[in-house]
Amino acid sequence: MFALARRLTGHRLRILCYHGGCIGDELGYNPKLFCSTETFRKRIEWLARKNFRFVSLDQAARSPATGRRRLETVITFDDGWYSTGQALLPVLAERGIPSTLYLCTQHYLEGWPVLNVTARYLAWKAPRKTITLSGFGPGVDGTHALADAAAREKLARAFVAALAPHADSRSTVCGALERLGAALGVDAATLALDSRRFEYMRPEEVRQAAASGCAIELHGHQHVYPLGDPERFRADLQRCDEVITGIGLPKPRHYCYPSGSYDAGAATVLAERDIASATTCVPGLARDTAAPAVYYLPRFLDGESIHPLEFEAEMSGFADFLRRCVGVLKR
Repeated sequence: MFALARRLTGHRLRILCYHGGCIGDELGYNPKLFCSTETFRKRIEWLARKNFRFVSLDQAARSPATGRRRLETVITFDDGWYSTGQALLPVLAERGIPSTLYLCTQHYLEGWPVLNVTARYLAWKAPRKTITLSGFGPGVDGTHALADAAAREKLARAFVAALAPHADSRSTVCGALERLGAALGVDAATLALDSRRFEYMRPEEVRQAAASGCAIELHGHQHVYPLGDPERFRADLQRCDEVITGIGLPKPRHYCYPSGSYDAGAATVLAERDIASATTCVPGLARDTAAPAVYYLPRFLDGESIHPLEFEAEMSGFADFLRRCVGVLKR
């Protein structure tokens, strides 16, 4: 069935999305956000065996559907994690496979661990299921039942809200995170902030990624799409563009919606700025790369949490076929 699906959908574009690689125990914490080198390598090897054709995003966006070769596939990465460059990009470089990195420039410029991700890791890693904290401020101080996912999320959000106004340097942020870790029973060696596993790349590392065949594109300055606010969207795109070109890289022409959030007005703003494409987090195969469809391209979010059978079903086009059948039945 998968082979038949590949044959029937061979002319449709596949776009894959990954986020960070894995340096420590991130897979247990968030296997959707982080992916091991081994799993990523197996994905690429399977695609190569099944004759998928790896193309750049720029090439895919410019090619009409009628001129597309069979099983064209684009590899993309979101955010700009340090571990992406360390653990995943080398797998592609070995084979000369092009890719795209959508860079969120605010976290990139900060140069310290991403607060919400690291705080959630600490709440997940805490060995004690009930903890009483003090001296951190409103929302953080008090008793927390860490066995409950909602309670962990509440604690992480409160900690970020308390720390964010005072986050002015890497040492300040790392010190605050290590202090929270100690209170939760997670020592500094376990948190391992020096490994940079919760940080983004630095300028020289972004330029190195570009030199290895990974195009650096737009993920916005802030990691949020401003629904219903085109002026804010324009400003966010402009700032992201300035940061990328400011380190000597080519002008970015592709965009990825942060967290997959978008609206109908996005296409107008993107077209005004001569952006060639935009990708969503909606799974599926791209049938059309003409405007406005090119500004809402489907993309499959792969990661450690995705079973190989699910991955193969998505990439073969069988999962897309099943979703369409369900849609017809619902109507």
